[in-house]
Amino acid sequence: MKTEKRKKLLEKGWEEKEIKKAEDILERAEHHDVFFSKIVFWSALIVIIFGNLLISLILIPFLIVLNQWVLYSIVTISAIMIGFLYNFLITDIGLLEKKHHRMASIIIPLIALANMIVMVMISNQFIISINFIHNQPHNPITLSLVFGFAFIFPYVIDQIRLKINNNKNQ
Repeated sequence: MKTEKRKKLLEKGWEEKEIKKAEDILERAEHHDVFFSKIVFWSALIVIIFGNLLISLILIPFLIVLNQWVLYSIVTISAIMIGFLYNFLITDIGLLEKKHHRMASIIIPLIALANMIVMVMISNQFIISINFIHNQPHNPITLSLVFGFAFIFPYVIDQIRLKINNNKNQ
């Protein structure tokens, strides 16, 4: 406990033993909060990974049938929706260290990119094997980069908003 608070409590008539007990209780509660925050963090990562996989699987029919602009619009909207979910789940866990947030901000977009590349390659195989679809195979790198940038867009916007708010408060 900070010395200022300790002095105020002593002035109010608290004994040293009572202050020590309060400090112990607060320390235990903080330890439990961090433990549960880690569980929530890892659960959120799993939810986001499954969300990315689900979106990629849902996009396969669109990848097979649609052409450039409509397809890119659907991919962008889907990625932004998953990106908002990612931003909400990861950044609102306040008790975790920055290394956890940095790790998530690297791992999740990489998994999303790799997942999207695989799904585009699978859809390209369907396009080639199905004769009645007159659609050109898509470039997996381009489509994955569009997905990746749209996916991290909500996180980047939130970080910019936080920087602006921190600068205003200082």
